[in-house]
Amino acid sequence: MPSFLIPRNVSAHRHAAIALFRTLLRRRTVAPLSEQSRDELQNVVRNRFKQAEYLHSYRRLKFAFEAGYEAVDRLDAAIAGDRGSVEFIEGLLAKAPAKVKEPKPRSSTVREIRPAVPASVQPKINLFGRPLPLEKLSGRRHVPVLFSAGTIPVLRFGKPQPPALSGFLKHRIRQRQQRWNRRHALSDQIGFAEHEDRWDDIVADQIGQRRHRESSWSEEPKIARREVDAKLRDEGRKNVELAEQMQAVVDREQALFAKEKEERRQAKRILRQQVREVAIPST
Repeated sequence: MPSFLIPRNVSAHRHAAIALFRTLLRRRTVAPLSEQSRDELQNVVRNRFKQAEYLHSYRRLKFAFEAGYEAVDRLDAAIAGDRGSVEFIEGLLAKAPAKVKEPKPRSSTVREIRPAVPASVQPKINLFGRPLPLEKLSGRRHVPVLFSAGTIPVLRFGKPQPPALSGFLKHRIRQRQQRWNRRHALSDQIGFAEHEDRWDDIVADQIGQRRHRESSWSEEPKIARREVDAKLRDEGRKNVELAEQMQAVVDREQALFAKEKEERRQAKRILRQQVREVAIPST
């Protein structure tokens, strides 16, 4: 392993460490040890591995792995009936610090569970049911802008553009590009398959047999390309229909915007006339 790599970020190191950890815990369950020794051994393994989680020294990691593999060998010998290995393991457990033989303390604080506050559900506004009445708007009416994002019609009511809309447009554009890429790949396959069909025809003529059309190399790619073409045509048709509906919304909003603007102008004219009549007393 190159020295500039952090061991815990290398998959081979992680896999080796996890495999050694699981092997030690599995051997512990079948080793001929007392129940207390098994619990202590489990705690020792877990605590030692936890302490070495962020260990970056290759020298110390080498010693840790060698000690782990030696422990596996001792456990295997103990399982096979070697009394010396059993005594060796129990002796190491007796010499181990009391701290590593204890289970990891768990937090005694109990989190307060607060009742879930029901989220206020706002009624959805139908995009094609616009324009909204003036009393439902927070200010003056603004005419939305209809634009095309990669042939996808979008109706923008204000800036900045919502992140959800940006994500949706990226997904649609990526999906269409994938379909076009698949169509180009299928077209290339059809070209090669047609050459194979012509070669099969030549071979069939040479041996005096007639090739069945069902065994055509180009049939399946053509079917797949027709399916992709159908999806692209369907997407284009839906985009046109959606653009027409959005343009109708823009037209209605524009007409209502002009009407409200004229009403405000009339209201200002009447107000100025009233102010003028009050300011100039009649003789």
